[in-house]
Amino acid sequence: MYAQVQPFIQDTQMLNDFAHRYKQTKEILFQLLDSPVQFTQHIGGTRHMKYPTEPILDILVGVENLHQITALDEKRLNYVGFYRLHHAYHKKVMMAQFNNLTELKQISRLHIIQMSHPIFKQYQTIDHLLETDISFATQFASYKEQIISQQTSIRSYEAQKEAFFIHMTQHRNYKL
Repeated sequence: MYAQVQPFIQDTQMLNDFAHRYKQTKEILFQLLDSPVQFTQHIGGTRHMKYPTEPILDILVGVENLHQITALDEKRLNYVGFYRLHHAYHKKVMMAQFNNLTELKQISRLHIIQMSHPIFKQYQTIDHLLETDISFATQFASYKEQIISQQTSIRSYEAQKEAFFIHMTQHRNYKL
C-alpha cells in the first residue's frame, strides 16, 4: 500500500467530481445485496474544500450494528473495489478503494460506524465544524501542515488528525 500522505489539493473546481463520485458510491453501497448500510454522508475536505486536503473521497457509512459487516459483506465490497484496511481502529471498520493494485493510492475511504455509537455523532459534528467554523478549519489546516512537515506515513498522519479532533472537541467547548 502507498505509505505516504498524498499531496494536498484545494481546487474548488474538483467539488463536482467528488460529489459525483460520492453519489455513484452511495448508489453502489445501497444496491449491494442484503446491504447493512443504513446511512451515508460525504465528509471531509473533498466535500467543501475549506482547507487543503488529500484527494481522497471520505464517506461516513452508518450501520445498525458494526457486527453486521460480515465476511460476505466484505466480499461484496471487494467485488466493487473496496478492501478492508486492517489497522487497529476503534469502533469502526475502514475500507478503501485504490487507484490501481500496483501503486495502491487510496482514492475513496469508507468509515463504517455503528449509528448509535458516539463516534458516529462525533464524525458528523466535526465535519459540520470544518465546513462552517472558519477558525476550526483554519486551525485544522495549520495542524495538518505541521503534521505533514514532521510525518509522512499515513498511519501516523491519520492518528494525529484523530487526536486533534478529540482534543478540540473535548477541551475547546465544541459541542458534540
